Amino acid sequence: MFSARLQASRIKAGEPRTLGLLIEAAAPALPSEQLTRTPEAVVFVVDRSGSMGGGRLDLIKNTISEMIGQLNPADHVAVISFDTQIETHLPLIQKEKLDAGMLRRELAQLEPRGGTNIELGFRHGIAEAAKAPQGVEAKLILLSDGHANHGVKDAAQLGQLAAVATEHFVSTSTIGIGTGYDETILTAVASSGHGNHFAAVKVEEAVLALQDEIDGLLERSIRNLKCEIRVSDRSAFKSITPVGYVRDQKKLGSGSSFKLGELVSGEERGYAFAIDLSAYPADFVGELEISIEVSGENALSSEQVSERFNLKLEIASPVGFVTPELDEDVVAELAVFRLAAVKEQAATAAREGSLSIAREMIANAQSDTNLLMQQLDKLSPRVRLRVLAENHELAELLGFTDIEFAKRASESSYRSARSKFNPREGK
Repeated sequence: MFSARLQASRIKAGEPRTLGLLIEAAAPALPSEQLTRTPEAVVFVVDRSGSMGGGRLDLIKNTISEMIGQLNPADHVAVISFDTQIETHLPLIQKEKLDAGMLRRELAQLEPRGGTNIELGFRHGIAEAAKAPQGVEAKLILLSDGHANHGVKDAAQLGQLAAVATEHFVSTSTIGIGTGYDETILTAVASSGHGNHFAAVKVEEAVLALQDEIDGLLERSIRNLKCEIRVSDRSAFKSITPVGYVRDQKKLGSGSSFKLGELVSGEERGYAFAIDLSAYPADFVGELEISIEVSGENALSSEQVSERFNLKLEIASPVGFVTPELDEDVVAELAVFRLAAVKEQAATAAREGSLSIAREMIANAQSDTNLLMQQLDKLSPRVRLRVLAENHELAELLGFTDIEFAKRASESSYRSARSKFNPREGK
């Protein structure tokens, strides 16, 4: 299920070094007939402001109704809508107790009106999710097509609400609809809420986003994935920095621990880190050990799974030093993860009106991936697909109109940092 490897097997004494580390995880595929899993709760929080007219809200209502039908009988569900007021259409209820006619009647009442108070809707959604029975984790899915014009409008403050909710086992994913929503708020909430963010610039894409969320819930294979990375020589250790997104990290004596999240059935994902080491004396010759322990919980059986790796790093004399071959997979994965920052910088430039600069950033990033494309035959199948997907997505970004560029780039950045596939492309 797990593997770990370093960017290089040998470094030169007398020089400080930053070394790439790649940890890979492959989740087991669920059986065709799933075993009994722990019940989950899903809370839909829907922006019903006036701009959700023109068929947008009808599509969302129909999709939510269909999604609820896919849940297990023991799962819980709630539906809340907001504008500048709040309305609870479906208080948190176990699916087996839910009458389909009652659901249709409740959703029929959901019509567009008023302004946008994201804080109001989000707070009530969290409160509804908190009603889940003890031991039942909740996923809140926030859908909005506008900018907050009432209540708290600050992305950081709303992100903090999402972060606090995770302490009570409530995660938050966000779906922006159209081209008028505030991606800075929705990405902050999703990131702090340990969820996903999706840009449904075309309203029908919201269906894909909702299906992806439900699939992630129903097909979860590994949860509470985490790792510990330690360096054997404390005097040589400086820091370990995640290159992509991690949920949380904590410093240890000579290393760090990281919370990585969940994996769905059959998913393969890489996690990259940069290990900063101090310089050894130029006359030093020896070996350094980097130990990695990766662990998680089987979502169906609740069985703990773990694996430990002890990677050896040679410290060689600078005299006659021979540079080792680099692990191409680690190099490529690090490069792709770093594209997330480039895409977010481009999104920021676009929001500030510097669209030509934003597009130039993406074009330069695509040139970088073109170089990686020349090395495809040296890469593992998983990393090869990741490079191909990034190259394709960068080309797509350059083809989007100015009005949707920033939103698409923000979503793409969000997914790149998490090594997450694009639901539009299928699994």
